[in-house]
Amino acid sequence: MPLVHSEIIASNCPLLVWKLTETLDELHELLPIYCENDELASISHPQKKREWLAGRLVIKYLLEKEGHIFMGLRKDEHGKPFLLNYDFFISVTHTAEYVAAVLSPQKVIGIDMEKKHEKLLRTFPRFMSKGELRPDPQQLALLCMYWCGKEAMFKLNGRKKVSFQKDISLEPLTAESITGTARLHDDGQTISAGLHFRWIDDYCLAIAV
Repeated sequence: MPLVHSEIIASNCPLLVWKLTETLDELHELLPIYCENDELASISHPQKKREWLAGRLVIKYLLEKEGHIFMGLRKDEHGKPFLLNYDFFISVTHTAEYVAAVLSPQKVIGIDMEKKHEKLLRTFPRFMSKGELRPDPQQLALLCMYWCGKEAMFKLNGRKKVSFQKDISLEPLTAESITGTARLHDDGQTISAGLHFRWIDDYCLAIAV
């Protein structure tokens, strides 16, 4: 997987973005510990299998880059991934073309990547409040940023039954924004986090930390 982007987010959170080019068989060879994984076996679509394996592979590379050995990945009761044998916080996102992961040594983190697509003009009422934005075809990039920012915040929180429209809010963004602020309300508590935005071709990448 060719490396397309690497940086340190929020002073101590390494980020890697890779281009997904390997076949399913090649990914199996690169990550043999997952060949007999039950979760992988439950995925029927070959492309989704590629993305699933690539996500774990980029986490492995990210840990090795920081001088650690990848021992595996598990999920908690809400589906939030965590590392075996380490207290680091991890988040991963994958698309048909790219896979990205970010590591945080001290606090929870979330990441999401989404391609700018006209479907966002149809789906925005599901994830944005009426006061956040009045979209038009010229605002696809901005819609994509709001979606990715909310998804990253959802993954940072790591709990289900949170409404993107009602429970997650972003401070106003522009299409040129590279940072932002988000708040999430869950079970009577409010969580605030900073957002970092990057663009890789037509894909928006958002990190909440």
